[in-house]
Amino acid sequence: MTIKFNLLMTIFLLLSACSGDNICSFTELPVYPKAFSIKHYTDRPVKGAKALTYRVASSFPAGEITAFIDNEMTVKGFKRYQMPNDALPSFSWSTFSPKTGNWKITEKVPARYAASWKNEKNDEIAWIVIDYAPYAKVENWQTTAQVSFQITKLSEFKRAEEELEKLMHNTLMQN
Repeated sequence: MTIKFNLLMTIFLLLSACSGDNICSFTELPVYPKAFSIKHYTDRPVKGAKALTYRVASSFPAGEITAFIDNEMTVKGFKRYQMPNDALPSFSWSTFSPKTGNWKITEKVPARYAASWKNEKNDEIAWIVIDYAPYAKVENWQTTAQVSFQITKLSEFKRAEEELEKLMHNTLMQN
C-alpha cells in the first residue's frame, strides 16, 4: 500500500496541471500563525499545482495545529475527505513499520499526520502531511512540526489515480 501511495503522489505531480486558458484559482491554504520557514509554491513541480510548506515549534501531537487547519478548511467550505486506497490513516498520527510494510497508528515520534479535504463544489482537493521526523536540516525535530500542504483540481487528482490503477495493473500482469 505504501508503494501505491507513493506512486499516486508521483503520478499526480506529473499529471496535475491546468491547461490552456483555464487558470487555476485555488483556495488559499491556511498558514498557522506561529509558522516559520514559510515557502509558497505555484506551478511547482508542474503548472497548476499550489503548495505550501512551513515549520512550527510545537510539541507532539500538535493538537493546536491540526485543530487550526481543520477549522480553517471548514471555514473555507471544505469537508473532510477520505482518499480512496490511501495507505496512511486519515486525520490521525501514524508511523511506518518496515517489518510489515504498512503505516500504523502511533502516539509517539517519529510520526506523520495525514488529512485531506474536498470543497463544497467538489472541484478542489487539498491534503496536508505533518511530520515529526529526523531530517538533516531540522534541529530539534522532536518538537518541530514540518507541514506540507497541497491543493489542486479534483479532476486532475482523479485522473492521476486512474493512471496509477493502470500502472499497478500492468505491473501485476508482468509479474
